[in-house]
Amino acid sequence: MVDVKERIIKKVNNIQDQQLLEELLKAVELESEIEHFDELTEEEQNAIDKGIDDADSGKLYSNSESSEEVQQWLKK
Repeated sequence: MVDVKERIIKKVNNIQDQQLLEELLKAVELESEIEHFDELTEEEQNAIDKGIDDADSGKLYSNSESSEEVQQWLKK
């Protein structure tokens, strides 16, 4: 496993694309969050599972749609 980590580190150190580095960081941070999933309450886990199910079934909002929804919610 150490060999794989060393190879990844060498590859990442050679990347010059800032956007790619930011996306890699997000992926690594997401993995860290997933590792702590069982520390969430049952209600939080269920909400996450529902969100995943919604996404899988196509119940998604675009960024602009979700921003509009938030703005409408904040006006209440």
